[in-house]
Amino acid sequence: MKDVTRGWTDEEDAALMKAAFAAREKHLPLKIAFDEIASALHRRPNSVRNHYYTQLKPVERAEPAFRPFSDEETDRLLRTVLLAQANGQSVRACTLEMAGGDTRRMLRYQNKYRALLKAQPEKVSAMRKELSAQGYAVPDPFVRDPNTPHVGRPPKAAHELEHSIRALLDTLCRNLIALTQGETAG
Repeated sequence: MKDVTRGWTDEEDAALMKAAFAAREKHLPLKIAFDEIASALHRRPNSVRNHYYTQLKPVERAEPAFRPFSDEETDRLLRTVLLAQANGQSVRACTLEMAGGDTRRMLRYQNKYRALLKAQPEKVSAMRKELSAQGYAVPDPFVRDPNTPHVGRPPKAAHELEHSIRALLDTLCRNLIALTQGETAG
């Protein structure tokens, strides 16, 4: 029968925090505190460690771990990014500016924009059409500009080709080294 997970009592939480604080005061690794508490409470050290860091997260985090975008936020994000692209700015630069330099928020905005392109192309097209009607020359985000160099991971076929070329060069180098040392090339 599977062991049923039991929650943490306030006393156990207090003991864990006290042990962690004591370890920090003595400049000892937290692992020592986790091991001691795990033994005392008949828990696994990794479970103790995970619980400790889970308890710290609400204190350290200024905003919730996940907060969905409202419709207004989504429209504002879409409008801002499309207008930035109309002015020649990249999505990354625009979202970083929107986030005030906070890379975590920038990634949130960038991921939301990319998700809109993939999951709601009709919404993106409608916003683009609205901005065009207002006189903005908004580029089509679904069409890649041939003058813009591709940034990112190469297509899979190119990656496989690169791997094959590297393997061939490695073999040639090994054979060359073997021949220069008087051995038979393999």
